[in-house]
Amino acid sequence: MSIIETFRSLENNGFVRLRADEEQESYFDVFGNPDSPEERQEIVDRLNLNGCWCVTSEFMGDDGRWHHADSIGMCTGYQNVLDPEENDYVCDLMASAVNALEMQMCI
Repeated sequence: MSIIETFRSLENNGFVRLRADEEQESYFDVFGNPDSPEERQEIVDRLNLNGCWCVTSEFMGDDGRWHHADSIGMCTGYQNVLDPEENDYVCDLMASAVNALEMQMCI
């Protein structure tokens, strides 16, 4: 079973989840300004179209609360930032949530 299939099965049963929250930091504060105004405008247009997101994977703890497994910020340029077919980071985030859940179950 692939990590996506494993994650989706656990997600359907309420054990893991992905969240996308609007990024709190400015894209340009993190990456700086590009060399030309044209490049800057391309980035601004992309940010306006698709946003800038922090994607988080979580697992359900024994205490009945969601716990952080992994996250990555500054995700932009995706029509669906949570889609593993579109955002290559999502599979790693899914694996982190599954691994964290498995570690919790082994304790």
